[in-house]
Amino acid sequence: SFPGAYANSSFLNPRTMSLVAAALVLLALAAFHSSSETIDHSAPIAAGSNTANLGASNSESSSKSITYGEEHMEIVGSPKEAHVHEYNKVRYFDKPDKMTPMISKGPNLFNQDMGGLHLFEEVCVTNNMDALRWTPMETSLRGLVYFTGDQDILDNEKRCVPCKDTKGLEGWDSASPEEAVLGHKCGMNGLHAMFASSVGDWSECISREENMKLMEEYGQTQSPLDVDTVHLFTQPTFLLQFNVLDTEVSMFDMLMTYLPHWQYFRDNNEFPFDSVISHSLEGCLSHNHHWFCEILHQINAFGPAKEIPWESDEKTLYCFKQLFYNEVGYQRNLDKDDLVTKDLLGEFREILFRKFALSRRRNHHASQKAAAEQGESEGSNDEYTKIIFYDNKLSEKTVWNEMDTLIAKARSLEKYQNVKFVTVDDSSDLTVAEQAKSFNEADAVIMVHGEQMTNAIFAVDGTTFVEVGCKVSSLIGNPKFMELMDSTYQAVERCTEGADGNSVCVVCDSDEDDSNFTMTAVAFENLIDGVVRSLQK
Repeated sequence: SFPGAYANSSFLNPRTMSLVAAALVLLALAAFHSSSETIDHSAPIAAGSNTANLGASNSESSSKSITYGEEHMEIVGSPKEAHVHEYNKVRYFDKPDKMTPMISKGPNLFNQDMGGLHLFEEVCVTNNMDALRWTPMETSLRGLVYFTGDQDILDNEKRCVPCKDTKGLEGWDSASPEEAVLGHKCGMNGLHAMFASSVGDWSECISREENMKLMEEYGQTQSPLDVDTVHLFTQPTFLLQFNVLDTEVSMFDMLMTYLPHWQYFRDNNEFPFDSVISHSLEGCLSHNHHWFCEILHQINAFGPAKEIPWESDEKTLYCFKQLFYNEVGYQRNLDKDDLVTKDLLGEFREILFRKFALSRRRNHHASQKAAAEQGESEGSNDEYTKIIFYDNKLSEKTVWNEMDTLIAKARSLEKYQNVKFVTVDDSSDLTVAEQAKSFNEADAVIMVHGEQMTNAIFAVDGTTFVEVGCKVSSLIGNPKFMELMDSTYQAVERCTEGADGNSVCVVCDSDEDDSNFTMTAVAFENLIDGVVRSLQK
């Protein structure tokens, strides 16, 4: 038989039998292992679960061809919410129609006793692009998209067109003649109102040809115009607006409004907003060394609030769950009584004196006078009167011609031997700290009219300020501000017809208000005499 054929063969010797038995065991084990790892393709795959783990036999290279997790969601068709991402309290919408509908609220005064600081809810902010083409340019204007369900407003085809001018509008309810033309409220100073039912509705409304022409005519072209994406900031945000091109205007239009609130927040050790955004100047509170930004940084103007970086993207709209608006120009003329007090301005300046390590304290002259009455001396630096001058000759603006010649002649006069004449060549080349130091060390400042005079906040109490030009229009020279500073101010302007040779005035090169000018030696000497007398009072 068949078995008998192998009965006497070597195949069945003990060694061979052992090898066969071992092979059978290995085959059995391999079959069992294979059956235990069979994948059930009928089982559901959970998004985000690691369904690709097929045991130790899988190599790294083979796993690269397997798709799982979030990528699996996108392959099978992700839900609408997958296009909404949130990071650091900001929601990013890749399409405006993905946004949850918003209904705007406000503005509401944050503090009824102060005014100037308003709270809006669920609004968006745009930039006025035409303002950058004006002369002079303006960087503090914004548009506000206000969402409403009021059908009467939504039926108005011009609801999204900003008013031509909001200057002089104190508060949201202030009336403007342009309301009759556009059929909606204009907003308030620095913030032009536009109305819509949604972001998509607003974007469609402003893109209409007739509305585009009207915005261009009004100088109110907004950015973005064609919205692709929306950034919605869910945490309370402060809108920082100021004119980058004029520090004097920035200080009075923004800071004088905000200072009372700043003091209140500091006293209560709590700021009501978590972030700050500024479309006026990128990185104002972080890396930018603009004069006004440096002041805000040094006084810790916004407490622990973080600055939001913004993108130069003409297709992204910035929206806010809560937006704090510091009304531009609310306290420009310091006409709101008891808001900016001498104590408040003094506290603000004292912080700056410490931060910039200025050598003379605010009360320097009072201390000097008290020391003199007691027969004490404060050192040789107080044995002379220091006056700093600036002629603006290195700029393209108004220049004081022959100022150096006038100073050289005055230095030779015996009566001015105790007067130290110091000139500043180019204030724009000085850091904020250097500008602060030069004003702090001066007893009097005589300069061409301009924004460099904003450094007056670094001067000690009792300083005399003189601005010179064919026409001087100054916020620093406001008598109320000088009273808060315990200082004096004088504007020296164009000589009028019939002025005699002793008049302290300037001779202008032309009839233009910003014309270059000079001054006679007699007029200059009389000016210095008057300044010295004012310091002796």
